[in-house]
Amino acid sequence: MKVQITARHVDLTDSLRTHVEQRTQKLERYYDGIVDAHVILGKDNSPAEEKTAEINIDVYQKRLSAADKASTHEAAVKLCVDHLRRQLERYKAQLRSTNKDAHR
Repeated sequence: MKVQITARHVDLTDSLRTHVEQRTQKLERYYDGIVDAHVILGKDNSPAEEKTAEINIDVYQKRLSAADKASTHEAAVKLCVDHLRRQLERYKAQLRSTNKDAHR
C-alpha cells in the first residue's frame, strides 16, 4: 500500500511521518485489497489549537474516509485508523455477502 502524507500548516517531523505510516500500514491486517492511502494532517484554528487528521483509503471501486481531531496528531491518526478499521470490516462483510446489491 502506498501512503501519501500531506501536512497543511504543520511541520512534518520524521518521527510523525513514521508513526503515520506505521499506523496506516496496520489497516492491511483487516483487508489486503487497499490500493493506496492519503493522510492529511492539519491544525484547527480554534483557541484550543486541536490537531486534525483525515485519512482516505481507496479499495476496489470505493473510497473510505475518516476525519478526527485530538490534542496531538498521533492521537488523531489513531482515532481515524480505528474508524477505518470498522469501515473495512463492514466493507469486507458486504463483499462476502451473497446479496447481489451489496456491492454498490
